[in-house]
Amino acid sequence: MTTVLHIERCRVCAQALFPARYRCPHCGAADWASEAAPHGVVEESTVVRHRVGAQGTGDVHLATVRTAAGAFVIARADAPLARGTSVALSIDETNRVWASASGVPH
Repeated sequence: MTTVLHIERCRVCAQALFPARYRCPHCGAADWASEAAPHGVVEESTVVRHRVGAQGTGDVHLATVRTAAGAFVIARADAPLARGTSVALSIDETNRVWASASGVPH
């Protein structure tokens, strides 16, 4: 089961952040509103080929995604994603953020 990604927006200064924080790093307020962030655009991507303790499990594709709300998230992907690619964002049952270029949540 997957769920739509939610970001937090400061109700005082409107700063959008992910993951949630106790206080806004911009204004120091502790007043947040949760907001759905189902889509975003890839800003950059990379691939992790060697992971300690996970030898032989294959490559892990990661992307920095700017959500429509303005927050940035690091998301996993099934394949490499080019800069500028529009993606659907979701969270899986193990709380990993996924980016899918097909527009269908992971």
